[in-house]
Amino acid sequence: MTENDDKKLVVPPTQENKQKCLCPDCPSYNQCMQDKGEVLFCSSGATSCELEKWGCPCVRCPVQLEYHNIGLFYCEKGALKK
Repeated sequence: MTENDDKKLVVPPTQENKQKCLCPDCPSYNQCMQDKGEVLFCSSGATSCELEKWGCPCVRCPVQLEYHNIGLFYCEKGALKK
């Protein structure tokens, strides 16, 4: 168990947050992520797919703005925890 395992998610993995999520509109979002239904990386964690960085809309994502998150490429880094 790592130090981060004891922390709570900053962004709740709710259906409402999934619907507001911009991950599917991200230039880096690929067919593998779509096929696996991966979204809301700031809550669900890093992608299991191969990732090519092509751009990142996280800074204008309604979910990120609502929870006052700072950062990019949650699809690579994983879920935010506090």
